[in-house]
Amino acid sequence: MLAAPVIGAPCAYAQSAPASSSVSARINDIQIAHEGDTISILIKLSQQPAAAAVKTSGEAMTVEVDGLSLVPLNLAPPPGSLVTKVEATSGKLTLSGAAFSSATTVIYRNAVLIEAKLAEPDLHAGASLMTAATPIKPQPVSAPPPPRAAPAPIAPVPVAHPAPVPVVAAAKPPAAHDELLSHLEPAAPAPPPKKATPASTASLAGIDAARCTAAATELAKDAWALAAMGDHALCLLDADKLDEAKSRIDQLAAITPQDWRVALGRAVLEEKSGASEKAQADYVSASLAAPNDTIRAAIAARIAPVIDKPTAQADLQLPLPTKLAASH
Repeated sequence: MLAAPVIGAPCAYAQSAPASSSVSARINDIQIAHEGDTISILIKLSQQPAAAAVKTSGEAMTVEVDGLSLVPLNLAPPPGSLVTKVEATSGKLTLSGAAFSSATTVIYRNAVLIEAKLAEPDLHAGASLMTAATPIKPQPVSAPPPPRAAPAPIAPVPVAHPAPVPVVAAAKPPAAHDELLSHLEPAAPAPPPKKATPASTASLAGIDAARCTAAATELAKDAWALAAMGDHALCLLDADKLDEAKSRIDQLAAITPQDWRVALGRAVLEEKSGASEKAQADYVSASLAAPNDTIRAAIAARIAPVIDKPTAQADLQLPLPTKLAASH
């Protein structure tokens, strides 16, 4: 689950003299992953910590590491990361940018694992579906035209007596071939039209085969190329490599959770697993955050229309008469 490093580029460490009772240690890496409102933070160190304690205050989390004197570090993670600032000095490490609660620590070999809950999860921004509409100005109703005068009566025209109608001979009985034609089998119905094949996930995002190849090449050179990471995840979905695609989508979500390709990729995974309602909700989120109208329209084509089911009406029950009316 831990697959989204916060520290993706080499940082300059300012060396300082460690405390006499502590061992000097550097922070080699910090990885963050989250599932729902549960956050996992893995801090990799150059030395073995003796113990660790964590405290949360506002939008900051402070980790106190016993037995180590951390080399000073001041880092700003990439834009869109859950943590916006990392500071380390002496035996303390501070992560800023999000409100955490229920934080716990676990000591591993040269590492500290922190698990916490998001105290105030951020809401993703999206366009409103209820846009303000300009009221339509009512058109004036023209007055009805005056009634027309009644036409003058027309004198009746005498009707001439009709000529006698000649008697037509009875029709001949149908020939043998006419009777056979009446018993022919009806023509077979035409086959139903074939359903159109839905567009691939990559094509929804405007990604062709050449871009899929280029994205894989870019990731092989730079594991933190976010544009290539999202495009490559969508290409993996079309290649039916669902596990690898999910790993890439989770990695992109940990770094830039607002990326519209995260919602699109999760919608396709949920649709393939049979979770139709979750898939439809993620398709809506992806369409709202799409970068242009062309991609937005392509994603919206996968959103199924909502059909209101008719509600059952209760039977009308009338009270039975208590007395019969007296007959006269």
